[in-house]
Amino acid sequence: MSAAEGRSRCRRGGGGEAVLRARAEAAGYRRLLRARAAEVEALRGAVGALHRQLEGLRDRRSGELAKYQERVAELEREIGAAEAEMARCLREYPTLLRLRMALEAEIAAYREMLESEELRLGGLAPP
Repeated sequence: MSAAEGRSRCRRGGGGEAVLRARAEAAGYRRLLRARAAEVEALRGAVGALHRQLEGLRDRRSGELAKYQERVAELEREIGAAEAEMARCLREYPTLLRLRMALEAEIAAYREMLESEELRLGGLAPP
């Protein structure tokens, strides 16, 4: 047998196993690549769902924030109205206090007049 024939047989016989191993390895890599591609697509879908969920949460938070800001503004208006009412009451208080004191003095004067009239009439009445 010549050296060329030996090399030819090696390529056909022994080389065939190497080719088969290489093909099997390539097929394994292709399967692995397809599996990874499927995982990537699944993860892309999950990321998309998370982005949509995040947008929904942002929208809901924006709505709640607007509602709370409106409520704060309403409460601030109520506080302003209550402060104005309190200021009005504080302005009226001295006037009302003076009026009360004047009325108490007048009542005391009438009471004194009534008591003196009762004493005068009581002293004139026959026993």
